[in-house]
Amino acid sequence: MKITIIGAGIIGLSSAYYLNEAGYEVEVVDKSDLSEGCSFGNAGMIVPSHFIPLATPGIITKGLRWMFDAKSPFYIKPRMSLELAQWLWQFYKSCSSAKVESAIPALRDLSLFSKKCYQDLAQNPELNFNFEEEGLMMLFKNHKAQKEEIEVAEKANEIGIEAKVLNAEEVKSYETGTPTDVIGGVFYPGDAHLHPNVLMNQMMVYLKKRGVIFHGNTEVVGFDYNHEKVNAIKTKTQKTIKVDHLIIAGGSWTPKVLKFLKIKMLLQDGKGYSVTLKNQNDRPKIPSILTEAKVAMTPMGDDLRIGGTLEISNLSSKINRNRVAGILEAVPKYYPKLKPTMPDNQAIWHGFRPCSPDGLPYIGHSKKFENLTIASGHAMMGLSLGPATGRLITEMIQEQSPSIDIKLFDPHRF
Repeated sequence: MKITIIGAGIIGLSSAYYLNEAGYEVEVVDKSDLSEGCSFGNAGMIVPSHFIPLATPGIITKGLRWMFDAKSPFYIKPRMSLELAQWLWQFYKSCSSAKVESAIPALRDLSLFSKKCYQDLAQNPELNFNFEEEGLMMLFKNHKAQKEEIEVAEKANEIGIEAKVLNAEEVKSYETGTPTDVIGGVFYPGDAHLHPNVLMNQMMVYLKKRGVIFHGNTEVVGFDYNHEKVNAIKTKTQKTIKVDHLIIAGGSWTPKVLKFLKIKMLLQDGKGYSVTLKNQNDRPKIPSILTEAKVAMTPMGDDLRIGGTLEISNLSSKINRNRVAGILEAVPKYYPKLKPTMPDNQAIWHGFRPCSPDGLPYIGHSKKFENLTIASGHAMMGLSLGPATGRLITEMIQEQSPSIDIKLFDPHRF
């Protein structure tokens, strides 16, 4: 049986990897030239520590406050949109303690499973993507953030994810790469990081060698289908691609693709930005999150990647320089020797993270078509959760019991 995957991000490539391993004929369709996308320029973090979903009690109040700050880490571009209104309503409904408590074990299990998959992938001699298990430091400068992060750390230890609460001097004993100016931090030794652009390119080369066919610059404009099955993909170039089994892993474009099949999915793009400082001498040794600023810092070889912001932009490719300035201006407040300057727009990467209203991914078979599977909605965790999602998709297509419980990831839950 041939498996056709729409989307060449980390979710699509991971699915292709495991399906190819399982002996399926695989092809991947993507509207890009296969050299860009959210998976390429992100922070490269593998984070079991991020077991709390985006929709949490108190986030609405914090989000409203951020909306009026041009340099804040969160922004929704105002627009008249029924889909956005429905998403916001479901997001509001998901911000409850009960919903969060039920989501935590599901995200924990998915994250830990994905980290194990990465450890296995790192043993493949043809994939050398600089997988490093150096942990993650959550740094804070004020006592409110300190209290919040300590509460998360206590919950982490309770559910089996190791977390160490550190004072300012203890942070310095861990972070020997560059001086810090914080009141403390929480260290998660089980987290890891890698070079996402290296991983993505190597996976494509590897998969092509293994016979996976890639259709780049191929935009989906419709489908040939009946009431039971999707039969073919219609493309902008008027090429028709026949389908035995279809996986839609189109990231933030997934709802647009599903509309051609008259399937509705609540998903909004969360645009993020990153800047990579080349040959940066004073760089952190350990990846970190600057908690008050929501900025991610990842050492990548001799370079340093700085990223952040969640901007619901309606897939706008415009660079919001105020948001990028907010990211860069936060850095010296935590790392005094690091003073990144604002680059030209061409040096600023941006990507769109597919955000579901409850902060959980969509992973599962379609109820409408017997040969359709959906994998999207991983938000800022796409890279972290990619391999686990690919493994789960493969297990589902093979009609095996999934390695973890996936009922909360039902793509038809809204």
